[in-house]
Amino acid sequence: MRRKIIFFLALTLTLFATGSSCNPTVNPDMQEFKEVMAYPPQWDGTKRGDITYQLLVYSFADSDGDGWGDLRGITEKLDYIQSLGASAIWLSPIHPSASYHGYDVEAYGAINPRFGTMADFKQLVSEAHKRNIRIYLDYVINHSGVNHIWFKIATSSMKNTYRDYYIFSNDPQKDIATGKIPMIATEGAGGYDSGQWFSTGTMPSGIYKFTLNWSNGNAPTVTISSGGTPDKDNPDQSAEGAKYLYYGDGICKKFYSKGNGIYELTVDFNSGWGFLIRTSNSSSWPLGTKYGAKKGTSGQLSFDVPFTLYTDNSSNDNILNLTLPGGNIYYYHSHFWTDWFADLNYGPVATAEFSLAFKEIVAIAQGWIDTGVDGFRLDAVKHIYHNENSDENPQFLKKFYDVVNTHFKAKNGRDIYMVGEVFSDWDKVAPYYKGLPALFDFSFWWRMNAAINQGQGLGFADATITIHKAYSNQRSDFIAATKLSNHDENRTRSELGGSLAKAKLAGAMLLSSQGSPYIYYGEELGYTGTKTGGDEYVRTPMYWGDRYVTSYTDKIDPAVGSTVGSVVSQEADASSILTMYRQLGRLRNSCPALATGKMERHPVINPQTGGIYSQVAAWYMIEGKQKLLVLHNLGQGEITLSLSESLTKPLFANGLVQTKKVKENFQLKMEGYSSVIFEL
Repeated sequence: MRRKIIFFLALTLTLFATGSSCNPTVNPDMQEFKEVMAYPPQWDGTKRGDITYQLLVYSFADSDGDGWGDLRGITEKLDYIQSLGASAIWLSPIHPSASYHGYDVEAYGAINPRFGTMADFKQLVSEAHKRNIRIYLDYVINHSGVNHIWFKIATSSMKNTYRDYYIFSNDPQKDIATGKIPMIATEGAGGYDSGQWFSTGTMPSGIYKFTLNWSNGNAPTVTISSGGTPDKDNPDQSAEGAKYLYYGDGICKKFYSKGNGIYELTVDFNSGWGFLIRTSNSSSWPLGTKYGAKKGTSGQLSFDVPFTLYTDNSSNDNILNLTLPGGNIYYYHSHFWTDWFADLNYGPVATAEFSLAFKEIVAIAQGWIDTGVDGFRLDAVKHIYHNENSDENPQFLKKFYDVVNTHFKAKNGRDIYMVGEVFSDWDKVAPYYKGLPALFDFSFWWRMNAAINQGQGLGFADATITIHKAYSNQRSDFIAATKLSNHDENRTRSELGGSLAKAKLAGAMLLSSQGSPYIYYGEELGYTGTKTGGDEYVRTPMYWGDRYVTSYTDKIDPAVGSTVGSVVSQEADASSILTMYRQLGRLRNSCPALATGKMERHPVINPQTGGIYSQVAAWYMIEGKQKLLVLHNLGQGEITLSLSESLTKPLFANGLVQTKKVKENFQLKMEGYSSVIFEL
């Protein structure tokens, strides 16, 4: 006890003598190993660390007891997010949609009533801003849902304004091959993947003129053109030489004979199945009166192009219905192979900013900025244009960013935050920095995941530094949005074998590395879950331990309930993973080197010289005059390091970490999966 009293008196005297920016100098007698006791600085409340909290609105906090998370619930839990040191929140899509997740947007400028009202949203923004927390919207500019009014109008007829908002084709493979769809050239097999094209399932209505050429009775043709004035019913109902248009719900209209085997008829066409040509209006359908397409071929017509009619005297079953241009039309959606979504059409990238879809998407984004939104997370940006080995997507994103940022900057006096999702390794991500200031660094987590599971940390820092150099070659002010798992990936702890110790280690590595870290809600509680049984298993309700817990799904990993506990229980536990995340959140915001510093390799613990320390990840974080030493033991077993740095200013420790001084050097003993940060 006497030794402890003397130690703390010495510590207090040193605190007043040194005035260190982050921590007082500690210089105890170190003749034997002593446990490292961290002395973090007191956080002044300034948000330096650029920590973003990702949450799913529907699963986060339920304020009204209907089982679904909502905007008021988030507002009422802002102090919890504040306790993690977060300076921003990324909200999952808040727009109306048919799905629970919201990525099939039905109205970009509206709020899903299940989540609340525009007033609720503005209240959330206002309360978040009072806490210096920014709000980022998930903005889906790759596709809309098929229930969007734009798509409904686009598929209602062949002639309407919204037709150009989407990508349609009667013959996708042919149109791609001949360059008629500039947004698609080389993605997939020769630019065509049948699994990404879907029939509209509707027949376009409208006024159409049908022309028959029966001058060659062995090969009669039908030609369709758009527009005109519908004909009155033909008053001549004689059967000799008669030709009929059969369509819709049993409608059979007689053509007008123009002589020389030519027949014409203009109708206001509306049919769910298409049409046929008949030479009899008899309801008994005698053989030889039905003309259409041959079985096994396409019955799709093109405007103003004669189509050769087929009949079969032996069986009407061999004759297929004919469809109008657009009747079998297909719409495109990439990367999900689902008919819930339809890709937006921006045309050639050189003129994308003049497309109707671009102008509409930009105008709505500007509207959200006017409500107080601080930034956007852009979904699936590598799937906007589909031309391999081109920079069309970065070009497009730059145009989008520049025009939206101009509006934001005029209103707020600073640049907007915009981060893109490019679900690829770092070398494919790097070129996108030509278009956006921030991109998710998926490979950061993939590297960390492999390193922790293999117990090999030596190369982690070098790889990160190398990748950041590649990013800086594209953009000097790049923002690497680092993360562990997210809503599309297995939970971090499950990827790490369910180990809480490994989950803590991953969180410590995330928040002590260079970049702008994202915390996916529940990671700070040690959530488990895999996508095997459905995405909901990685989108588990937040376990508050109070009435705000949602029940939007029953697809929940049983391990969450049995091993995680709740926010309430973890807040009461000084050794919980939540406590650790809060400690690191405060520390990252307190120390400039941790918040905005550059990562530098350690001179000894690196792949070239540190072979005996293969399980250790080590690096410096440096900003101005401040320099931090970061150490993580990725191995299961204990390891002892000999270091020349002074280890007298510990700022953070997770797990049992011990030091002792040996002459001019220090020895550091770290148990498995432990972490420590020193100020040098």
